[in-house]
Amino acid sequence: MSAIVIQDMAARRIKNYTFDWGRILNFEGDTGPYLQYAHARLCSLERKAHVKVNPDADVSLLTEEVTCDIINQISLYPDILAASIKSLEPCTVVQYILKLSHSISSAWETIKVCGEADDVAEARLLMYWSARTVIGNALTLLGLEPVEAM
Repeated sequence: MSAIVIQDMAARRIKNYTFDWGRILNFEGDTGPYLQYAHARLCSLERKAHVKVNPDADVSLLTEEVTCDIINQISLYPDILAASIKSLEPCTVVQYILKLSHSISSAWETIKVCGEADDVAEARLLMYWSARTVIGNALTLLGLEPVEAM
C-alpha cells in the first residue's frame, strides 16, 4: 500500500506519471518501501540502544554538520504541513520526508548511538527519535501505518 500511495502523492497532482511496479516496490530511492524501511530502522535503533530516549538530553553535544542539518530539517515540519495545507499538495509532505529519510541514511554510519558515551548517545538518540516521530506522523497523515519492523 505504501508503495502506491507514495508514488501517487510524490508529484504535484496536475502531473501524470508512468505506473511501474518495479520502480515503486524498490527499497532504494524515493519510494514508499524506502520510507517504511527508514521508519523501521529508526525503531530498531531505539530498541537496541543502550540508553533510553531522554527529552532532557544535552543536544549541544550534536555539533556535527550532518546532525545540525537533520535537526534543521526536523524543525521545518510545521512549516511543511502549513505549506501542504495551503497548496492542497500532499507532495510537499512526501518530498520532505524523503529528504529527511535520505539525510538520516547518510548520517547512519558516522553518527552512531551504540558504543558512544551515554551523554552523546542520549543526544543522538533524541535526534533519531525526533526524526522517526516526524516520519511516522507524516506517514500517518498520508493515510499509511508506519511499520516498526520489516
